Amino acid sequence: MYKKNITCGLCPSGCHVDGIFEDQKLISIEKSKTQNNNICLRGIHSPDVIYSKDRLTKPLIRNGKKGSFSFREASWEEALDYAAESFLKIKDKYGAKSLISHIGRGGFDNVTDFFATNTLPFKKSVPSFFEPLGSPNHATVSSLCYVSFGVFAPFTTFGIYGANISPDIENSNLVLVWGTNPYNSSPPINVKRLRKAKENGAKIIAIDHYSTEVFNLADNGIIIRSGTDGLFILGLIKYIVERELYNKNFVENFTHGFEDLIDYIKNIDYSYIEKTTGVSYETLKGLAKQLANTTPASVLTYTGLEYSNSGVQSIRALYSLFAITGNIDIKGGLLVEKNKSDVNLYYKVPKFEDKRIGAEKYPLFNDLLSQSQFMEFPNAVLNSKPYKIAGLFNIGSVISVNYPNSKLYQKALSELEFFVTVDRFKTKDSDYADVIFPATTYFENYGFQLYNNRIEVKNRTIEPIGEAKSNIYVLHEIAKRLGYGEMYPKNDKDILVKAFKDKPEIYKALTEKGVYFYPKAEKIYKKFEKGLLRDDNKPGFPTRTGKFEFRSSLLEEYGYEPLPKYKEAMEGSIYNTADIESYPLILNTGARIKNTFRTQHLNIDSLVKYQPYPYAIINPKDAEKRNISTNDKVSISTKRGVVEFFAKISDDILEGEVELNVGGGSKYQHKNWANANANILTDSNNVDEISGFPCFKTLLCEITKID
Repeated sequence: MYKKNITCGLCPSGCHVDGIFEDQKLISIEKSKTQNNNICLRGIHSPDVIYSKDRLTKPLIRNGKKGSFSFREASWEEALDYAAESFLKIKDKYGAKSLISHIGRGGFDNVTDFFATNTLPFKKSVPSFFEPLGSPNHATVSSLCYVSFGVFAPFTTFGIYGANISPDIENSNLVLVWGTNPYNSSPPINVKRLRKAKENGAKIIAIDHYSTEVFNLADNGIIIRSGTDGLFILGLIKYIVERELYNKNFVENFTHGFEDLIDYIKNIDYSYIEKTTGVSYETLKGLAKQLANTTPASVLTYTGLEYSNSGVQSIRALYSLFAITGNIDIKGGLLVEKNKSDVNLYYKVPKFEDKRIGAEKYPLFNDLLSQSQFMEFPNAVLNSKPYKIAGLFNIGSVISVNYPNSKLYQKALSELEFFVTVDRFKTKDSDYADVIFPATTYFENYGFQLYNNRIEVKNRTIEPIGEAKSNIYVLHEIAKRLGYGEMYPKNDKDILVKAFKDKPEIYKALTEKGVYFYPKAEKIYKKFEKGLLRDDNKPGFPTRTGKFEFRSSLLEEYGYEPLPKYKEAMEGSIYNTADIESYPLILNTGARIKNTFRTQHLNIDSLVKYQPYPYAIINPKDAEKRNISTNDKVSISTKRGVVEFFAKISDDILEGEVELNVGGGSKYQHKNWANANANILTDSNNVDEISGFPCFKTLLCEITKID
């Protein structure tokens, strides 16, 4: 038995930890070391994932009916040939546009992200998988996660992507933790930063629709009715503006549309805000005064505000709040960096004659992300709108469970003419696949890890289990059979060559030293005053007006509401009483759980033991009315379906609201989770009109005890 320093990346965290090995098998990760590095439970139990009896280790080809796991083992050559030939047949039959690729987070691998996901246009490395054949269609889980926060909201205010906007927590005097629980992040690195800020004297205020762990760290907590954050933020802006407590220098010289914003918010009544949000006027007033009188202040937020009918606008309102208080790019505020790119590997691809699916309905999504909005996938498969999608190549995502209205997606997958998926375990998607390729985990792959200050070579920790291969191997081998294998690395050595061929200084450092450190830049604040954010070197921001935009010129051009206006929930608003008698409770889904990652790891006993049951978290008063106790089996129903969960009674959640765990819904998971698919209850037609993101919150439901 021996100890070796490795990169622990199941989350993926990228932190270095000590792995305990025996006969070159990873036995465990030192728990004390991982706790010191704030690694979550998934990292600690990674050996249980790697060596799980459920690991897929050989390619599989369907030999039975779709919808049931009926496969035979095949050689890699046979499975790869079959996949490529089938995709080409579909191209010949319907045209290349009928093929689509989809990439999820399940690969947990920077190399896969680098070569296969086009999350942001300035990070695009190579064409999406079917582009060289002539298909415009490529999608990722950006169709329902992150980019409202990471692209749409920041780009339509700052002209900058969210990855380049960060809270300077350690130097703040006031930190709002809004709609996120850093204890359940992957990894929970911001917990340490918040503790440090508090030690330095900063005040921390947590705001969410129910009380999470971060409320215990915070000096104050505000529980807000789900989906109403945008209105509460506008109320804070209203109070600050009415009393002229805003930063006049920043607003007058570096913003656009302030007068329009004032004209809008002056007609919002405080009593309406109080009634709608469930937050008292006194609480609003106290927070507004604290924000206006405390400098510097910052906000830690993530994807929690995305999933309502005004998700993008709510995040825009939050950025606007920190703009009017002058907390943009100052020490301790929201730091802003210029958009930049580390990759520039474009290949010649055909010019598309056809638009991507979703382009007409979500044009800004199409143009900013260069992706198909996968929320339109079922319509293309089942109704040939805007045209037929017949073939799908998927890596590391469980489409049939993670997207809203799961039955619709399952029907679409079952009616595809050909479906290939790449994964590490059997999933609900497996039942509908024609070919399943067994993928390696992070620990079995050679590659590189991207950090804030460096790029580091990541050596293989263990040899691949069985015949499992990396995502990149699968991409290269199928692409080679389709005629463009040169797009992807053909072996380990080729990974660095292809990734950094246009960056010789990075390639040299990685091959010689195993690490490349980004040049240390001088810390410069208020870059907007110095012309350091725009390509023309003029003061301001890289928007069309050259200013921070309360009124977005880009949204206006695309026909969307340009101001960060609040929009009542389509279903779960307190003013929508149409279905309130049958479904009196507000349903929220999507909060992360420490021991799982969405659908992942619910088949790993050592992780499931931390939470054996999928919970429907409800307030004691709601439980008493329904004669429900903790751990009672309950049914949760909406207009779309019924699922079975287990009750958890808690004062942490507001009366009248429900928080439902996500991730369950597959027979390959632990028996308690196998039928607990929250997305049977959600609605694929209830979305944010800008991003197309589904409203995973602010729905209506009822809970009934199962005797």
